[in-house]
Amino acid sequence: MTAEPARGDAAREQLLTEMIALLRKVTGEDSQWADEITSSTQLERDLFLDSLEMAALCELAREAYGDDVDLGAFVSGLDIDQIIGLTVGDLVARVARVA
Repeated sequence: MTAEPARGDAAREQLLTEMIALLRKVTGEDSQWADEITSSTQLERDLFLDSLEMAALCELAREAYGDDVDLGAFVSGLDIDQIIGLTVGDLVARVARVA
């Protein structure tokens, strides 16, 4: 398998930055909190994102990236262990695939 071109890496980094901004918006946390988030940060274990915040995040992502980015449908298709282990990077990868 070949590495993604640098352009793809830059696009993923931009999506990660945007996803962190959306997370800040739904949680009301400050920039210091956001500085600790990486693509491997888990939504449940690390950020303690609750179901209402997740629903708000899904809606903001749909508004930002279009109806094809239906994170709610994506998450609802996961089993409980996958939901518990869901990372910010997983969401970024999903957006990158469909946006």
